[in-house]
Amino acid sequence: MKKRKKLNHEKRDWGLAKKIGLVVLFLLVISGLSYGAVVFIRGLNEKIVESQLNDEDWLSSNVRLVKNGSLGKNIYSVSKPVAVEVFDMVYQDVIQDKLDVLLEDEYSFDDPLMIYNLYGTNSLGLNLYFTTDQESEVSYTIHVDDKDIEDFSRTLSNGEEGNLTKNHAYQLIGLIAGEENDVTLTLKDKDGKTIDTKEFTVDLSDVAVNGEKKLEVTEGDSKEELTNGLYTMLGNDSDGQDYLALYDNDGILRMETEIIGYRTHRILFRNGKMYYSVSQTRIAEVNPLGQVTEIYRTGHYQLHHDYVFDDDGNLIVLANNTEKDTEEDCIIKIDLDTKAVTEVIDFEDMFSSYVKTCKVDDSNFRDEGEDGLDWLHLNSIVWLEGGDVLLSSRETSSILRVNNIEEDPEIVYILSDKKIWEDTEFSKYVYDKKGDFKIQAGQHSLNYEGTSTDGVYYITFFDNNYGKSNSQPDFDYSEIGIENQKPFEGTESYYYVYRVDENQKTFELVDSFDVPYSGIVSSVQPMSNGNVIVDSGTAGIFGEYDEEHNLIRQFKAKLNKYMVYRVFKYTFNDFWFEG
Repeated sequence: MKKRKKLNHEKRDWGLAKKIGLVVLFLLVISGLSYGAVVFIRGLNEKIVESQLNDEDWLSSNVRLVKNGSLGKNIYSVSKPVAVEVFDMVYQDVIQDKLDVLLEDEYSFDDPLMIYNLYGTNSLGLNLYFTTDQESEVSYTIHVDDKDIEDFSRTLSNGEEGNLTKNHAYQLIGLIAGEENDVTLTLKDKDGKTIDTKEFTVDLSDVAVNGEKKLEVTEGDSKEELTNGLYTMLGNDSDGQDYLALYDNDGILRMETEIIGYRTHRILFRNGKMYYSVSQTRIAEVNPLGQVTEIYRTGHYQLHHDYVFDDDGNLIVLANNTEKDTEEDCIIKIDLDTKAVTEVIDFEDMFSSYVKTCKVDDSNFRDEGEDGLDWLHLNSIVWLEGGDVLLSSRETSSILRVNNIEEDPEIVYILSDKKIWEDTEFSKYVYDKKGDFKIQAGQHSLNYEGTSTDGVYYITFFDNNYGKSNSQPDFDYSEIGIENQKPFEGTESYYYVYRVDENQKTFELVDSFDVPYSGIVSSVQPMSNGNVIVDSGTAGIFGEYDEEHNLIRQFKAKLNKYMVYRVFKYTFNDFWFEG
């Protein structure tokens, strides 16, 4: 009897277990279907959003300018879907339309229209709009309570004669992320006399940036003054968000632009606009208010390392032709009026016999998956009047002059060790090295300075002192005195100045000094007062040196991944600021 009860209990337990199992199985199936439905709907939504990102009506309905009390009193900000791309002309037109609606009202110096990061190109910027009864100019000071951060003061440029206007529109540069920024505006008349002042607070306590708020600073031995301007960090080489960052003379972040990807290579200025790359295929034209006024695309080319203006104001760009098997060996032109992209020169054709001796080295130190033949690796271009250019080739450790590139290109000379071009048809172009000095290797960032003598001039550049050629792996750079074989570990790099004499077909080293080692990337920038800005990219270190090459101040950044690509210093006078 007891045994029978036990069996009945076991049957009931088993039946209950089966029921529970069926319920669990049912729930799992439903959950799976639900999850699948969620994934499907989410994917559908993403496709819908993607299809709408360039739709002006959809953007107009989903992008708003709203007062944002968290930023401060009467300060607007932009409300938009995260997926919206700011470097897009449809989006920029929508923002401008909404601004125009707000500007239908009148604003005074005491009660201006204020909009934070209006066009999405400066996460530390505030746009101001107002009118005054008399012609005047505006200066401003930004103060935060952090004792380690000095006040930031500038006079704003309005682009009018004498920097005087009744219609005021500005972008304030220099706000500090993570801080309450106390701003003082000063209105002045034509004689520099103060008409009025206004104080307000911009609270960026909740605003995050990608770059470091303050760089590590080391004082040098020189007592000379730093030049005026903002150190512009051109390329952070991040796995995450790529950005353009501006730092003041104390290493404080004063402006940041999130770009689409890759890096910004330099900033060019022309006719009141600045131009900089925001991806491998796009160059943005931006006005002083931060508005993207045009986007220039490179077609089936990818820009690499540098760009300049030609005599007619067209963009001349170092590029990859993605439709062929070699890399970083082309120059293209982008017409700013028509946006037409044309290939100016393909150096693979000019150097075809040499290219045949090169090979693809799969042991790329950065392992970025590029599989083309990088036999030349152009990394810097200087435009000389009349269509002539100076070029830096990292892969051949050579500096080249090529004339008439837009019409009938011809090689004028090559500056390198003769052994690099030995037994090639191009050895005849290598100028004689005058004097006893270590030849450059893997150089970057060319700068040109003419003299009163035709054919005689100076070329300043960053000598990486890095001896490795991926396309000529059998060439031993130690035979020409280059011992560093690693891009991130080495003894030293150099600031170099060559005096080139085309009449005598010679070049000689006339100035140099040691700088922190960087086997790749990096830059030098001679300033008008004799100071020099030097960036050692893979070390994440840049500094300013006086005319005697003594360090004034050095800055160190925490590397996101590999490097700080380049650092140039710009005053932004007659753009944001009055010169």
